[in-house]
Amino acid sequence: MDSAPRSPAPATAVTGRVAIAALCVAAIAFAAVSAPLEVYVVSLALFGLPHVATELRYVDERFGARMGTRLARRLAIPLLGIALVRALAIAGVGDATTRAAVEWTLGAASIAVVLPLLASRGSTPAVLGALALLVAVLAVLTDPFAALVLFALAHNLTPLGFLAERLDGPSRRRAMLVGAVVFLAIPAVIVCGVASPGLPSDRADALAAQLASFVPIAWHEHGFAFDLFRAGAFLQCLHYAIVILVLPRLGGGGEASGACCPWPVPKRFVAWIGASAALFAVGYVLSFTGTRATYGVVAAIHAWLEIPVLLVACAVAPRTVPTLAGARA
Repeated sequence: MDSAPRSPAPATAVTGRVAIAALCVAAIAFAAVSAPLEVYVVSLALFGLPHVATELRYVDERFGARMGTRLARRLAIPLLGIALVRALAIAGVGDATTRAAVEWTLGAASIAVVLPLLASRGSTPAVLGALALLVAVLAVLTDPFAALVLFALAHNLTPLGFLAERLDGPSRRRAMLVGAVVFLAIPAVIVCGVASPGLPSDRADALAAQLASFVPIAWHEHGFAFDLFRAGAFLQCLHYAIVILVLPRLGGGGEASGACCPWPVPKRFVAWIGASAALFAVGYVLSFTGTRATYGVVAAIHAWLEIPVLLVACAVAPRTVPTLAGARA
């Protein structure tokens, strides 16, 4: 019988990774509070497109089999309609409120597409789907543009849903506890204005020009507007980090073989999105407003897709038999 003590290396390595992660979160929070506009612009320019592509792949590999090709095709119709609305915005067709109302209507349609599946799986998924549909309808009937801004802010919380679905047991409980602190408690402290520094007039004016990314126009004159933007910049960075660094490591598991799209091997995929991100980064330097609007076309697809996908995740369990197709290269 071997009585030699076990090596503490694995525990030490885990502790080290946790410490590094905590330091990174603290650094992002400090940067978002001190230089919110710079954090927002730089993270968007460097990681916006890679996070969209990575999340679309993860969603397809993790949930494609549960949704099926037929449902995925039906869901693609309102999502492509939303992309068209964003493209019309670039062309200057229509006013912002009308386009926002149409986008919410199409978003409601994407929820309606999955309602029959939810209803077939019990009352709880059906109620959740009905509530999501009700929110979309109320957004259309009240202030669709302001609701769209708040949706852009709340969208940054969706990694919590993906982690809750993907993990199980103690791992899920730990992730949700950490997520509650990082995605909810820290932004709440930031919004309260704790230790928020003042900004020089020129930087304050530049930040005010971008407030609409996370703050409804009616709130721009309130004292918490800058702090809400700070919280949005912080959450945006966390959203990007979880999607790009964590979700690919978890992978689709046994679901990956049911993906609807033929994704390239991981190395080629990373190279492709890296090259695309570099082109977009150059575009942001040349024209931030124009490139951001172009990015918004594809970003809208992935943001609206999350709602029906997470609803389906509440209704349809993953397959229990793992497959080698879900392995990562």
